[in-house]
Amino acid sequence: MVDQFQGLDPAAFRSALAQFPSGVTIVTTRSDEGTLHGFTASSFASLSLDPPLVLVCLDRRADCFPVFMAAKHFVVNIVTDTHAELAIKFATKGENKFAYGSFEFDEAGHPLLSDAAAVIRCELEQAVPGGDHVILIGRVHDARTGSSKPVTWYRGGFLPLGESAA
Repeated sequence: MVDQFQGLDPAAFRSALAQFPSGVTIVTTRSDEGTLHGFTASSFASLSLDPPLVLVCLDRRADCFPVFMAAKHFVVNIVTDTHAELAIKFATKGENKFAYGSFEFDEAGHPLLSDAAAVIRCELEQAVPGGDHVILIGRVHDARTGSSKPVTWYRGGFLPLGESAA
């Protein structure tokens, strides 16, 4: 499934990518049966202002993959440094992820991280294949900001904004 590019060393590729700091999000949804699902993603970006679109990448091997493929809506929660442990839980298979953190729910029952740096509610516009991931493109219906700063992921660890990287 993954192509090798003339002897590209996967460890070297991963190491090179770790040099790029990125934001950290917890993406959540609710299945048609009412079950809560979510995952941690650092591959998140704005895509368009008009119409308002964002994208987030989901690993095809994630337990929640089929749920997000069927979901009509999802929420992107931009996490702060106080959410580091929670982000690790949402990146771990088999965890009862919603047993941790302070979530509230919108009118449709989708989980929102109440103390996130920002919460962006989306309708799934398109799912685009991208190697071992799928790119979820969401049309933004609502966005709100919190008072805390977001955290970044850099060299395999969390780095709060304003701190120097080693």
